[in-house]
Amino acid sequence: MHYKSPVQQHAILNLTPLIDIVFLLLVFFMLTAHFVDEKQIALQLPNADSATDLSVESIITVSVDVAGIYYINGEAVHAHALRERLTVEYGKNPKLILQLKADQQVSYRHVVHLLDDARLVGIANIDIVTESP
Repeated sequence: MHYKSPVQQHAILNLTPLIDIVFLLLVFFMLTAHFVDEKQIALQLPNADSATDLSVESIITVSVDVAGIYYINGEAVHAHALRERLTVEYGKNPKLILQLKADQQVSYRHVVHLLDDARLVGIANIDIVTESP
């Protein structure tokens, strides 16, 4: 007596949908990821009861492009009107922080002119914005 063994079925797994989902997830995470390497020093800062948060209103960004044109918060300002605009902004908020963004090809005299005007107005807090290599 010969018994027939049951027919063995070879199941073939279709991996195409799985691969599609993996690639979609990969694309999603690549587009939403934040790839900035922020360099920070690990500090434990002391607490202060009188501490205040730095608001956006207390920061003014002054940019200087290659042509020597000044921009205050994105708005073009003539060099002769720069001190007047800084005076107005400083009058609104005496705790003003000036962020200086200058192109690396800008003539040094444009930066000195801006720093001189800021000092004459009374702005003491000046940050020079750079990029890390």
